[in-house]
Amino acid sequence: MDEILKNALEEHGGSDVVIPYSQVAQVFPSDTPHPDSFEYKVIDEDRLLSWARENSWKVEKVPAQAVSKNSPPIRFTRIK
Repeated sequence: MDEILKNALEEHGGSDVVIPYSQVAQVFPSDTPHPDSFEYKVIDEDRLLSWARENSWKVEKVPAQAVSKNSPPIRFTRIK
């Protein structure tokens, strides 16, 4: 599944990409149910951060763009 995210980021071609929380949660799901949705779980942040470091991405939540406070989009910024 993480290859899907990696390919999506490469296809975008940019060094600053914002992806909806739900899409990232489907690639890196935790065992914890999401408080606002039955469609996806809370993101496993440890796995996401580990994957991001291994693939030269910085990851951060973007609460200013959030529709729901529990599901902020995730910004991927390429580390040079």
